[in-house]
Amino acid sequence: MDWEFHYRQEPNYLEIIISGPLSHDELNAMAIERWVLLRRFSCRKILFDFTQITSILNTVDIYSRPDQSEYIGVLRTNHSAAVAPQIYLKEFKFMENVYKNKGFDLNVFDNKEDAIDYLINTKETIFDQRDLEQ
Repeated sequence: MDWEFHYRQEPNYLEIIISGPLSHDELNAMAIERWVLLRRFSCRKILFDFTQITSILNTVDIYSRPDQSEYIGVLRTNHSAAVAPQIYLKEFKFMENVYKNKGFDLNVFDNKEDAIDYLINTKETIFDQRDLEQ
């Protein structure tokens, strides 16, 4: 799994382009790098572009992602939009539901324009107490 980060100053979001087979461990490594960049740019909005992936996580890994995300420091105050390839849209919609049930703001889209529009129209959340402690 490969990824690249692009900070978009206007309207202040971090875009992450992910390619190759999704990997639980690589997603954790990416999340740590992402956390550093979000703090550097005082940013709370993330656009995940999964349109170049070649495989998806299994159901058990999808179900455990929110707990893993929280364990490594992902904040529930982030606003995330994920663009999913049509072939894996059902799995990404399941992931969206799992994250929302755990209190995270993850919204899945089948096109980039709608995902960006969601981020632009989502009010930025202030940093939470954990940001001040770290």
